[in-house]
Amino acid sequence: MKTIHISIPDMQSAHCQARVQNALNNVEGILVNDVQAGQATVALNDAQQQSAVTAAIEKAGYTVAGIATENDQQEDTILSFKTNINCGGCVASVKPALDGNTGIAEWQVDTAGKDKILTVKTAGATPEDVINTVKNAGFKIEPVL
Repeated sequence: MKTIHISIPDMQSAHCQARVQNALNNVEGILVNDVQAGQATVALNDAQQQSAVTAAIEKAGYTVAGIATENDQQEDTILSFKTNINCGGCVASVKPALDGNTGIAEWQVDTAGKDKILTVKTAGATPEDVINTVKNAGFKIEPVL
């Protein structure tokens, strides 16, 4: 079985966690390892089940911000992005999404700099995962080339 870590930033309360747990329990052939604020860990037999897991979470009314596999999490990488995250309020708005992405180990935003650079130390997240997480939180983002 392959273990995946799913970032679900809008699943915070015990009630929300129970809804996602119930939705995942109805997906055939998977094992739900853990559901906690902002994330779920699931074991599955094949990659096709991953889309069923994502669909179940979204049908329950929650957003999947990113998925990282056990193997992915062993690869730490530093990524940089230009954003429009330009103040403490913006940082506070994007914090739940970035903190909820299990593929992100650490992050910070230089709100004083001209390009508002977001630096991310990954724990398996791809650049696309980070971009989608930030965009889903309502901000603009592009890779620094």
